[in-house]
Amino acid sequence: MMIRIGKRLAVATAAVSILAIALTGCGRADDGGNGNNADQAKSSPGITDTTIKLGGSFPLSGPLSRNGQTQLAATKAYIDEVNDAGGVKMGDGKTRTIDFVYYDDAYDPARLVQNFRRLVDQDQVFGTFGMFGTASNLAAMPVANDLKVPQVYLGTGAAVFSQDRKANPYTVGWWPTYQTEASTFGKYLVSLDKPLKVAFLAQNDDQGDAYLEGLKASIEGSKVTLVKEARFAPTDTVYDSQVSSLAATGADALFSGVNVPPAQSRVLEKLGELQWHPTTYLPIVSAARSVVTAAKAGDFLPQLYSGAFTKDPCDAQFENDDDVVRYKKVMKQRDPKVDVCFINTIFGWGMADSMVKTLEQTKAPNREAFMQAIQGMTDENIDLVLDDLSFDGGDVTVPPISHVVVRHFENGDWKKVSVG
Repeated sequence: MMIRIGKRLAVATAAVSILAIALTGCGRADDGGNGNNADQAKSSPGITDTTIKLGGSFPLSGPLSRNGQTQLAATKAYIDEVNDAGGVKMGDGKTRTIDFVYYDDAYDPARLVQNFRRLVDQDQVFGTFGMFGTASNLAAMPVANDLKVPQVYLGTGAAVFSQDRKANPYTVGWWPTYQTEASTFGKYLVSLDKPLKVAFLAQNDDQGDAYLEGLKASIEGSKVTLVKEARFAPTDTVYDSQVSSLAATGADALFSGVNVPPAQSRVLEKLGELQWHPTTYLPIVSAARSVVTAAKAGDFLPQLYSGAFTKDPCDAQFENDDDVVRYKKVMKQRDPKVDVCFINTIFGWGMADSMVKTLEQTKAPNREAFMQAIQGMTDENIDLVLDDLSFDGGDVTVPPISHVVVRHFENGDWKKVSVG
């Protein structure tokens, strides 16, 4: 059953293994006249003079259900706010309300592809945004580009979604790459200008490889050296043996590339048990205060660092920030039970703001004009993105948000630190 704005979250129908069928496609959808010689004024599916239909797929059930539900809640709240104010005035001069359709994929790539095809073939959406997960979006990318349907502002730091937009012109990431995140921490260690040994922990997949690539590149030729790396399988939930082997090196720093919050808390607890307290980096997606406070590490909690590209709505330094004040007010009114400090809630709001601001610059009612609008967005300020960072869709080799700042956990909060 199709789910629309304002209706309760529901679990979609049972997963069907149709990934191979979806990738080969069931025929090409109408691209709205978006060929090289197309009339720019010709409309694509999903858009009229008064409405535009957008879609998405989220893990509303399964192990990452909280991530999907909170991101969706913020996206819905933002869109509701826009619609209640009359809609979005697009670059062609027409004001349209947004009809947002979404389904549950349970973080299963096959189901996300199934949902994507359903959104395009049955619901006739103009485009999709906000879908997250590297494997899931990788599965959908060839379908999106074959059908010439926007698959934009993705919740993944995989570089593949941004490094070759010529090959995949209808796919665009959103947040900084995993390489960038790891590199930023490496540069911080190098800036300390002293010999440091680093241990590395990450999943044995492309994401872990990306973290390692970024870290190695940033410390090459410096006083910082990588002494040992340990990996874990996606199905693992406890990494005690890996942490113990890394602790045996006596490394001064640890890159803990664990993205599941409870598992990250357990890593911190293990550090306490081992009485090893290296300067430790936590990835953005697993660095919530609750991850730190849940860890029973006592006095052996190490110096903690992480990255950031968004404002923290629950940090006192942003208490009077205009973006944060509006965000918290709207979320309290529209979905008061949602945790406004949770990272995916913040992402959902920022992605929706990115989408609306792109529509405002879309000068024709078709998908090609929309993708051109992304490339025309430079130095754009996006809600909840840090003020000293910007959205730049003009560089087609990196995500629109491509920089990260370093934060240090002190007195129960994350504080930005200087590098260099």
